[in-house]
Amino acid sequence: MLTSLDLLVIAFMGLAALTLLSLCLMFLIKNKTAKRIFFYVVLATSLLLSYIGLHIGITGWFTSQIFLGAITVIMSIFAFVLERISKGDEKKLRISRILGAASLILAMVNAFFI
Repeated sequence: MLTSLDLLVIAFMGLAALTLLSLCLMFLIKNKTAKRIFFYVVLATSLLLSYIGLHIGITGWFTSQIFLGAITVIMSIFAFVLERISKGDEKKLRISRILGAASLILAMVNAFFI
């Protein structure tokens, strides 16, 4: 029988694996279509983790959870908009991928460590 702490550890391990896999594939694959798909997976995971971080509400650190949640949502939206308006410019695409990766890492910290 699994306790709620066991389920939380399983969820953390699964989301951590998804995070690492999508980040590695987003930066290491040469195919542009696959890079775009994994970029969208990173942004969707970032938004999901920000939602999870806001609704877990473990301690009295609610202000920092809202602050980090807002930063991750803003970074994800900015990365998406930058990727859409880049028109194939590699420098802008790289910046948008880095912003997406940073928002995913912040969302992971917000959801499970704060």
